[in-house]
Amino acid sequence: ASQPADRPFDRAEAESWLPVAQYIGGIEHAILHLLYARFFTRALQRIGRIGLAEPFGGLFTQGMVTHETWRAADGRWLEPEAVALRDGVAVETATGQPAARGRVEKMSKSKKNVVDPVPFIDRYGADALRWFMLSDSPPERDLAWSIAGIEGAARFVQRLWRLAPLARDVAPGADLELRRATHRTIDGITRDIDRLQFNKAVARAHELANAIEKAGPTADRAEAVRTLLLLVAPMMPHLAEEAWAMLGEEGLVATAPWPVADPVLLEDSHVTYAVQVNGKLRETLDLPRGLDRAAVEAQALALPRVARLLDGRAPRKVIVVPDRLVNLVA
Repeated sequence: ASQPADRPFDRAEAESWLPVAQYIGGIEHAILHLLYARFFTRALQRIGRIGLAEPFGGLFTQGMVTHETWRAADGRWLEPEAVALRDGVAVETATGQPAARGRVEKMSKSKKNVVDPVPFIDRYGADALRWFMLSDSPPERDLAWSIAGIEGAARFVQRLWRLAPLARDVAPGADLELRRATHRTIDGITRDIDRLQFNKAVARAHELANAIEKAGPTADRAEAVRTLLLLVAPMMPHLAEEAWAMLGEEGLVATAPWPVADPVLLEDSHVTYAVQVNGKLRETLDLPRGLDRAAVEAQALALPRVARLLDGRAPRKVIVVPDRLVNLVA
């Protein structure tokens, strides 16, 4: 929209964009950008130039990326790459003088503990770097820079690339447990991303990858692979797009519909009963969900330890709490 000549901004245009749904920034932003934006928005509302008092719907304060620090013998800060181990002693490579390791602190130019991400992107790819930063810790906490962590993330990138072709390998049969795992992962990652709990989303993706690797070539496995590509796409976009195209899927994975979990498949197919004799826990019993009372009672009575405790006697009373408890009163 064109800007009116007699005012700094168009009110309708501004209100169509505000409030911003989510503000994400480091803690230093709380006394800079965030404070200024809130002050000016409130001031503009006070003089009638805008109809809202808050420019942001939510605030999330992210942690900082940290790295070890080093000092030269004369007190100068050293870049980590300027330090080497010689005969087990840390020295400044340019001078050969001893170097002292300092505290692990947030990366800053003044302390020269910054790391250029470009060489890591060139070697491992941007997806591996991003996956490491999302997986290592909750985003509100500081992240310790780790080459080992990046290498681990790179291995998962390659692992996912190897899994992708399994979506084309389909044989007759079904895998209900894998289908359940897929839909539990959809539900979990969707909630994790909404709550900005990206490290939890990464962990769930690893769990589904494990389940896929153990599964046979069914249509459920093929669907699990495609679903996993959709779920990791926001965090691993380059790999997801390449794998999506390799499978012959139409369009971009970024524009494909987000998967929706089937509520029926979110329920566990089995439940664990606590089996008590005279109120004391003696055994546990894993049974399919939905068994009737008589079937649950029969399974409990067939347990060897329970049979020994009852010593051939029929229980005077049996209390069955569906999906939870069996108490046999001798």
